[in-house]
Amino acid sequence: MNNPVIYHTAFDFSKVKTYSFYLNDSDFFDSQSLSYAQRNRIEIAIEKSLNAQKFEYSNLNDADIIVTYYLVKGKRQDYQNYNKVVLFCPHCLKANTWQQDNNEWAIYPGGLIIDLVDPKRHRSVWRSIYPLDFEAKDNSTTQNEKTMEAVNTMLTQYPRN
Repeated sequence: MNNPVIYHTAFDFSKVKTYSFYLNDSDFFDSQSLSYAQRNRIEIAIEKSLNAQKFEYSNLNDADIIVTYYLVKGKRQDYQNYNKVVLFCPHCLKANTWQQDNNEWAIYPGGLIIDLVDPKRHRSVWRSIYPLDFEAKDNSTTQNEKTMEAVNTMLTQYPRN
């Protein structure tokens, strides 16, 4: 399965011990329309994956990294709004401070994007995308399993410097 990961090589990933999410009243929260069930599914999967890797959840003000996510639905303007919130520049990927494990970085409908945001600069320093492949017949258990698989696949590629 194609799972591109890109990250900012100048960021010291080895110092990250804690993570958090933006609050419900943040620009991030408003950058896309997701149901609370979808948000909970994604955030629980992220927490399980990061906790299994020995990262600890922290309050927003003390976190070493902020985790954000975007579910691609095909609305280009929503994607651009999300990129503005996490200060991600798709055109900057070829800059020498970004490491790309895959030169075929692309977004696609049904893809889940996870960003790790530097809380000091409020800028994405790591990004990955993975297809959720939800089907109309999928119940909540199946959707949870697919989300967990996608999140684990992405976050286990965290750079360890």
